[in-house]
Amino acid sequence: MKGRQLWAMVGIVAFLGVLLGVQFRIDRGVPSVGPENIGEMAVLLLRAERQNQTLSHEVAALKAQLLSRAQGVARYKSLVQQLDQAREEAGLTPVKGQGVEVVMTEPPAGPGGNGIFSIHDTDVLMILNELRAAGAYALSINGHRVVATTEVRQAGSIFSINDSPAAPPFTILALGTPTTLRQALLLRGGVVDTLEAVGIGIKVQTSSHLEVPAYQGADLP
Repeated sequence: MKGRQLWAMVGIVAFLGVLLGVQFRIDRGVPSVGPENIGEMAVLLLRAERQNQTLSHEVAALKAQLLSRAQGVARYKSLVQQLDQAREEAGLTPVKGQGVEVVMTEPPAGPGGNGIFSIHDTDVLMILNELRAAGAYALSINGHRVVATTEVRQAGSIFSINDSPAAPPFTILALGTPTTLRQALLLRGGVVDTLEAVGIGIKVQTSSHLEVPAYQGADLP
């Protein structure tokens, strides 16, 4: 019995020794925190918080600057697009696209003909007005851009387009939906039938590649 008690006490002492060793190692791994260390840590924490606030303000300011510049770029691009559109609508830039080509020719001279220069300025205006009504967004006559101020005038046998002399045959380019423009001109009893009835030749062709030149009127520098 005494032997068993002795061995039990030895085991308990050994176990306590192991626990003390483990505790010693744990205590060595954890630095001690005294009152002076707590003060230093508080100062560092406060300093870090202030730096964080400063950085947050700087980030917010940079974001505001970036947003302002982005909005400025967007406004600039929008203004450029509006300017380009206005220039295009005013006829100040050449335009490419699909549409129709209309060629107006004089009737043949001699027997069966109606004489020379039987095309009148009103005949040309009829074609232009019909094309505009059908949705044409860019027009030209014999290389002259048709704009809001364009005048097609006739003095005897001489025509004037944008104050430049012109004469038949007239080639009119109109940009828009080709089938719509063509159908508007060739409508039964429409403008083409009316002009052909007096001997004027009208040829209408659709095209997917037309170029209407820029306006080069006398009022431009």
